[in-house]
Formats: sequence, structure tokens, C-alpha cells
Amino acid sequence: MASVPHLTRRQGLAAAASWFGLFDVNRRAQAHSEVFAVEAARLRDAAVAAGDQPYGAVVVLDGRIIGSGRSRVITDRNPDAHAERIAVWDAQRQMGREDLSGAVIVATSIPCAVCQRALSRAGISSMRVGPEGRDHGAPRGANP
Repeated sequence: MASVPHLTRRQGLAAAASWFGLFDVNRRAQAHSEVFAVEAARLRDAAVAAGDQPYGAVVVLDGRIIGSGRSRVITDRNPDAHAERIAVWDAQRQMGREDLSGAVIVATSIPCAVCQRALSRAGISSMRVGPEGRDHGAPRGANP
């Protein structure tokens, strides 16, 4: 018997709804992510224009951007100033709290292992990456 992949309740409901043609949750989520991916790409371009590495990211909660960041590693001479962490720090400052449970990060590339641990600690529930905002699942919080 073939193994069945583990699905969250939401993923299972979305798959069932899509299967029965009720509505295409995945397509709507994908289109929504693309809007935020455009903003992440704009931040990436701003990083390059400033002489930094080509990375940008936004943190999204309840359909709105609550934090944004571009790579500042070179311009700030700070090896920790990755776009994803800058976006999380901005979101935490904007929200007035460290816990960002339920938020999603939309980034121009897959976050590094250190960034994924930071995302996990902040409560980021999933990562969407690239120009289409493809779902890359939850950030990995454990040490490799």
C-alpha cells in the first residue's frame, strides 16, 4: 500500500474542496502570494540598487504586510542582516510583540537554515518563495 503524505487539517480540507470542485483554495492562495512576491522582488531590487545582496522578503498576516526587509549584509556590515530576519524584526516592531504566530513569510529565495530557525522561533507558519510565491512549508526550527 502506498504511503499517504501527512496533511494538516487545512491542507486536507483544501485538497478535498479542490477535488470536488467546490473552490480552488490552492489557486487563490497562490494568486494572493504572487501579489506579495512582487513586493519582495521590489525589495530585492532595492537591495541590489543599494549595493547589497539580491534578497527581499515580506511578512504577511491576515492578508496584509506587517513587516518588510531587504538584504543589508553588505551595507550594514552585519552578517545577520538577511532580508528574512530584517522583515521579521520589522514585523515584531510594527506589531509590538515577538510572537508572529500564523504569519507567513514571502521571500525571493529559500531562507538559509539560520533564518529558518529565527522564523520558527518567531512563530512564522509557512514560507512562500520566488516570483510565484510557491509554498515551501513551515520553517525548520531544529538545528540541522
